[in-house]
Amino acid sequence: MLQGVIFAALLLRRGVRERSSSDKWLAALVLVLSATLITPFIGFANVYDNNQWLTYFPFAILYTYGVFVWLYTVTLTDAKRTFSSRELLLFLPAAIYLVYRFFLFSHSVEWKTEFDRNYGDTSAAVIFVTELAWNMTFLFLAIRHYRKYRAWLDENYSDTERIKFDWLRNFLYLFTAVAILGAAFDLTNSFVTPLSYIQFFYFEVVLAISTYYLAVSGYIRSRNIEINFVSVAEISTEEKRALLSNDELRRQSERLEQLLVSERPYLEPSLTLTELSRMLGVNTTVLSYVINQSQGCNFNDLINRYRVEAVKAELAKGSDEQLLTIALDSGFNSKATFNRAFKKFTGLSPSEYQENTSEIG
Repeated sequence: MLQGVIFAALLLRRGVRERSSSDKWLAALVLVLSATLITPFIGFANVYDNNQWLTYFPFAILYTYGVFVWLYTVTLTDAKRTFSSRELLLFLPAAIYLVYRFFLFSHSVEWKTEFDRNYGDTSAAVIFVTELAWNMTFLFLAIRHYRKYRAWLDENYSDTERIKFDWLRNFLYLFTAVAILGAAFDLTNSFVTPLSYIQFFYFEVVLAISTYYLAVSGYIRSRNIEINFVSVAEISTEEKRALLSNDELRRQSERLEQLLVSERPYLEPSLTLTELSRMLGVNTTVLSYVINQSQGCNFNDLINRYRVEAVKAELAKGSDEQLLTIALDSGFNSKATFNRAFKKFTGLSPSEYQENTSEIG
């Protein structure tokens, strides 16, 4: 919990200094997850047993986790996105929950005991069902947004290593699994058999580890990239309604191949769809359509395929350069991207291909 608070403070400080909305939302998420761990912590420390007046104090702020995950995801992938006042309504369930819990908390221990006896199970069941539905909805929206973002990257960028946020994908699936695990514990507690805080301990450990991973990875690896994903995607969707005729498609495809062979723009590591479209003299929507239809792949695959062919050509010449040097000279911007692309288009790792080439030679 302490380290969660520290990382949240670091994220908030960076968010304010760099005007990064994603850092601020991540700080809020780490804080509410850390706050969730207060209840089991003080439970094991016998604080509740010795201070029963604390019963019903809302240490955990429910109905916020999914919303914070979604807001973090959309602002990390679109640095220019702003938070609208209308989106404050997303926190209405959390506000209602806090008012309800503070209302219960304000009563005497005897009143709380009587409430527990008569309405405790029903109250817990309602909160469990509604919170699960609420959080899972936003986790689904976050995952769907990230998948669209990754597809859009491949259609527009030849080098996605710094902006694809693989760790975020891993976290979204991990956090969804943690949410389902937590729901299984709550389901058992609400509808099957009451669980003690000792039995809940195993879930709390998983939650703590997940929070730790989120805090560390988010602080180290999540930096905004100015690419404005949302607005570009919307424009592309509208423009794609105007398709080319078969003759025009064939003509533009030939022009594209001639450009790639003669000018070799793929040697530029940061080449984008926009830059290539300017060289070809067409808009990005037309070029994307030409690549998809004539080449049967997206922009990222097309460019990396040419880069792989450039590496293979150098190896065929018997170049004395190191393999990584050849890859960088061929347009790749990192060893990881090179290895992944080479394996995808040849079925072999670069070293395996090099060995096979040497044996044949």
